[in-house]
Amino acid sequence: MSDLKQTIFKNILDKKFTKANKDFDGIMKDKVFNAIDDIKKHFVYNPSDASEPETPEIPSSEKNG
Repeated sequence: MSDLKQTIFKNILDKKFTKANKDFDGIMKDKVFNAIDDIKKHFVYNPSDASEPETPEIPSSEKNG
């Protein structure tokens, strides 16, 4: 195949892949934004369920010295 034919063929494929990438980009953005919206709808923050960080108790012998 001549260089000109290869270049034309490559350009045709590149344009199709570019269009496919743009379409894929749009689809993935929609899916991600829909997933984020679903999480926002179903997420409930309840601070009373959050556990307090535990502090280790120091034995009385170490407190004095």
